[in-house]
Amino acid sequence: MRQTLLIAHLTVKCWLKQPFPLFAMMLFPILLLGITYLGLKPLLQDKQWVEPFSVAIVDEDNTFETKLLMKQYKESEELQSVLSFKKTDAGEASELLAANKIAGIVIVPDGFTKGIRHGKNIPVSVIGNPERPFQAELLQQVMVSNANLISSAQSGANAAFHYLRKMGLPSDEFRTYRDAIITDFTLQALNRNKIYETETLSALGGITSLEFYSVSGVLILLMIGGLFGMSLTARSEQAALRERLSLQGVRSGVFFISNVLSVFVLLVIQAIILVSLFYSVTKTWSIPATVILLAYCLSVSSLFAVCQELFQQNGAKWGAGIILVTGITATSGSVLPISYLPEIWRSMSFLNVLHHSHSGLVDTLFADSVSWTLVGLLLSFSVVFWILGFIIITIKKRLPWSGQLPLHV
Repeated sequence: MRQTLLIAHLTVKCWLKQPFPLFAMMLFPILLLGITYLGLKPLLQDKQWVEPFSVAIVDEDNTFETKLLMKQYKESEELQSVLSFKKTDAGEASELLAANKIAGIVIVPDGFTKGIRHGKNIPVSVIGNPERPFQAELLQQVMVSNANLISSAQSGANAAFHYLRKMGLPSDEFRTYRDAIITDFTLQALNRNKIYETETLSALGGITSLEFYSVSGVLILLMIGGLFGMSLTARSEQAALRERLSLQGVRSGVFFISNVLSVFVLLVIQAIILVSLFYSVTKTWSIPATVILLAYCLSVSSLFAVCQELFQQNGAKWGAGIILVTGITATSGSVLPISYLPEIWRSMSFLNVLHHSHSGLVDTLFADSVSWTLVGLLLSFSVVFWILGFIIITIKKRLPWSGQLPLHV
């Protein structure tokens, strides 16, 4: 044990001699969180997945009904939170589209209102901006939804026409009722209090998106921190130190445990920074959550210590580490809720240390449900990784190409 602590101490001293990689590892989470926040700012502040964008409307029909329709579009609060309409002519709209100042053009053709009166389908043209594919697709879906509403209104008007014909009204009176019904049904369909019905699902376990992804961010960044920690313990200075101490009889298992402790210390320091940011956002933390996070850090450091022993070349270690982080994150349910994942991924999540840690922290912090069994489970993960690491070390000693054969002087 004394040798293990001594080597861990020497490892940290080697890191401090070249502190730039160490500081880069510590500052990386803050940089990544800043970039992520800028990308998700509309969602976090205004609960919007996309910032509002402009759309040009060309009204070639220019009737009373289309003018009322444009007025409803401009005054709709829900549409205003996503897009803004600019009424113009075809020439100016084309210039705006070419200058990438709008996401698309909506052209209401001549005879549109007359077509509704006579039951003819005269489609509205929607031109999307290829440089804004997501916004153009969103605009198309909005217009398709409105077209469906108009079709439904037209079906209702047709039913009313059938009833009026059976009443045997005079032609003039019939036309008056027909025009009134068309206008009323169409505008009523598009003038609902809510254009889109919103239903909130409980896929996040009854907590907010901010709370769910704050926990995810802490755990995923610590997982990435373990990857950086593995690279620090695999530097040339560390290899030289290991070679010199091996000549003095220090066993490979001691180096393995010292790597676990060294990376664990780094992750604890990083966890303090991340928890401080987490508390500033959610205003919550607890002692049981601290114990869970420490057990998670130990599991992560043990996992990457195994990865380091499994591969000799740094490139192979990095490649395997990136695949490992990606696979664990994708199947953990911390990016997409576990209920959204394929069935086979849900089954694999039982073996996922990130999944158990995320679920445990969410329950502890936001459901007041503390499970000390989870801490034991996370420690069991660490023990399994240690056993696996010692097995790999034993196998490598017996391989003639491993470079770890016993030295004979």
